[in-house]
Amino acid sequence: MEELSLAALARMIAADVLRARPAIGETGTDAIAHLLETALRTAVRQERLACVAECERRRDLWRGSLLAEARFRANEASVLADALRARSSA
Repeated sequence: MEELSLAALARMIAADVLRARPAIGETGTDAIAHLLETALRTAVRQERLACVAECERRRDLWRGSLLAEARFRANEASVLADALRARSSA
């Protein structure tokens, strides 16, 4: 499945607004698309950061144990946190 970019989603919504309110015009549509994209990027970034924090919390929880499974879970949480952190900078 192809990922829909936030910019494309914002443009689609802005185009829908333009169809509903033609008086907005192309300039207004561009401004709406920019505002929507910014809001979407902010929401996605905050959610990813919350996921990173949860992964790190779980990593710390499991690091406290000497069990091999606990070490595995701590490493897994670190990998997931790094992957989410890398996506949030994109």
